[in-house]
Amino acid sequence: MKQQQIRGYCDRPNPRPGESLDFFVSSPTPGAYRTELVRLIHGDRNPQGPGYKEEAVAGAPSGEWVAHTQFTQLGGHVVVADAQAALAGRDGLTLHLHLWPTTPHKRQGVVSRWSEADGAGWALLIEEGHLVLVASDGKQVSRLASPKPLFPEVWYSVIARIDVKARQLTLSQVVTLNSVNSRFGRMVDLDSDAAASAALLGVPSAAAVPVVMAGLASAAGAAPVVALYNGKIDSPRVWATPLSDADCASLHAGGCVPGARADWDFAAGISRNGIGNDAVRDVSGNGFDGRCINQPDRGMTGWNWDGREEHFIHCPEQYGALWFHEDSLDDSRWQKSLTLAIPANLPSGAYALKLIQGEDVDRVPFFVVPPQGLANARIAVVIPTFSYLAYANSQVLQNAATGQSVMGVITTLDDLDLELHTTPAHGLSTYDYHVDGRGVGYSSWRRPILNLRPDYRHEFGSVWQFPADLHLIDWLTVKGFVFDVITDHDLHKEGAAILRNYAVVISPSHAEYTSSQMLDAYEQYFASGGRGMYLGANGFYWITSQHPEKPWLVEVRKGESGDQAWRARPGELYHSTTGERGGLWRHRARAPQKIWGTGYTAHGLDVSAGYYQLPDARDPRLAWIMAGIGADEVIGDFGLVNGGASGLEMDRVDYSLGSPPNTMLLATSHGHTASAMLVPEDQYFAYPGITGRDNPLVRADIAYVTTRHGGAVFSTSSMAWCGSLSWNGYVNNVSRMTENVLRRFAEDGPLSEVV
Repeated sequence: MKQQQIRGYCDRPNPRPGESLDFFVSSPTPGAYRTELVRLIHGDRNPQGPGYKEEAVAGAPSGEWVAHTQFTQLGGHVVVADAQAALAGRDGLTLHLHLWPTTPHKRQGVVSRWSEADGAGWALLIEEGHLVLVASDGKQVSRLASPKPLFPEVWYSVIARIDVKARQLTLSQVVTLNSVNSRFGRMVDLDSDAAASAALLGVPSAAAVPVVMAGLASAAGAAPVVALYNGKIDSPRVWATPLSDADCASLHAGGCVPGARADWDFAAGISRNGIGNDAVRDVSGNGFDGRCINQPDRGMTGWNWDGREEHFIHCPEQYGALWFHEDSLDDSRWQKSLTLAIPANLPSGAYALKLIQGEDVDRVPFFVVPPQGLANARIAVVIPTFSYLAYANSQVLQNAATGQSVMGVITTLDDLDLELHTTPAHGLSTYDYHVDGRGVGYSSWRRPILNLRPDYRHEFGSVWQFPADLHLIDWLTVKGFVFDVITDHDLHKEGAAILRNYAVVISPSHAEYTSSQMLDAYEQYFASGGRGMYLGANGFYWITSQHPEKPWLVEVRKGESGDQAWRARPGELYHSTTGERGGLWRHRARAPQKIWGTGYTAHGLDVSAGYYQLPDARDPRLAWIMAGIGADEVIGDFGLVNGGASGLEMDRVDYSLGSPPNTMLLATSHGHTASAMLVPEDQYFAYPGITGRDNPLVRADIAYVTTRHGGAVFSTSSMAWCGSLSWNGYVNNVSRMTENVLRRFAEDGPLSEVV
């Protein structure tokens, strides 16, 4: 493996000309690095294609900078400022919370005001599977461990008391599982209730650190936070006095004891629109509010969830838990390294700031979009930045034990993949699992995203996402089309208004992750006369939300079905950021067929095939689409992506799922292998015959649909389509058909007689 090199990221994906873009750079190698602004055109280094292409932007600002190593704080936790140490009273304190640990074998902080550097303060910990209460004046350390271990994924009521007057520590845990809230049900006797006490040797000092939930402060200040916790915490409360045994028994039984100095209600702030902020409210009225760091999972089932209600906004009192993970990340929080002034005359397109330190090079991509409300062309390419985030730093095939057998390909790793595997600070994708087994639901732009580099090849050996979309950018550039790029972030924010600036919009290889605002925008645009070209597949598939206060963060919760790497747990399918149900758009009655005519049907990563023409291809009304293509030609039996234009993932026309009744089917692919399989949502029973050798639904369809007011949609339904555009020096029937449609869509006037 090559030694880790210079890395960077920018603060957002979509600057406009004349704006500034902040960059954050880290390098393990001391010295200087220089920067260069380049336009990205083609990233695929496949020797059968045109090769790697980038162009330096003439007159663009450049510079030389001092390199240094930046720190990334991983792990979800909560920080509560307590400058006066007011949580603890003269006589001590009582801490009560509900706990659902997932990795109890690790040393972890649960709730603390403890300085690891000074060994002072107080903390509730987990060590070697047991709860531990520690208190120290900086000299003498008092330590009390529960005599019985914690079971993973089981709810406990936990009480820790520090009694200064009696010079005593007490710790108790009571299992509070019901039929649904824990890994086990009521029939299991866990024999895990416990209580213990020990002498308090010295009065805990007021450590110069904040209160931290789900970790320990390493020194003065809040960061870095260490000993990060994995699991859920629900309803932590602190009394500034040691409570009586009777009060503690009442708390364990689910009762309420008044007078809490701090009462953190993680469900406070839930509204119809979810929990779209990082605030943690202290409902005691004493002002000990906290703030989430690194986006712990919100909207999680709590200790008292009874399984009757699956939406947190309808029953917030049973969704009082936060689920913390030691490897979650919402922002690397590096110090700003430099600011790039985007030239006011810079054309819209795909760009990168090239970081050069000796022989090491990193390219940090971004997309220059047109000025607000304006268009520089009649054509727009919608860059699927939400999908880029969903896949950001994916390690699915190198970590999934069945990945190779399912996909029919051999996993191939390069230095970037190995770096991801050995560098947790780069964060995870929504195709990965947290260390404690939960699927990753949030993904951030603000971190180095290594598989967003223009020449990256996916673990199965082909280009994917951004490098694959550069196939289209290259073809448009070579063919002389004038076009703008806009991003999912722009479409989500501006809706149909941004699309109406253009005669035709193009969705490239894989716009899989989509918000409701984006679907609304496309539907409104096409219904009002807009024209679209869908040159990919498995698009508009997973429900995706953007964080309302952190637009660089998206949320995904995988549902009961779909082509998925993980599945949300019972009661946890609704998005915390918006309150909407997660899963597939198809399961919310918005199958992509309703908008684009085709929708996801199969994946096959090993061999791509060609399309065979159907009778609609020879309909005289569509002669302009087929111009220059013979009736006997197989369309796209060639290409840079596994040898054909139909492959990787494929879509089909399906009138039962909403393909408009006037959809015309020009061609369909044939010849897929046994490794090409029907999607899970179409498999109602386990049965043989779901592969490309014998199932008619394993195919890609080329479809054409007209809409009202002169609008139309053309869909090629394959992620491999754009990989065939440059074949044979851009002279081929895939290129010809795409050019026929694009030139006609970009013109004024009616398209055909089809209604």
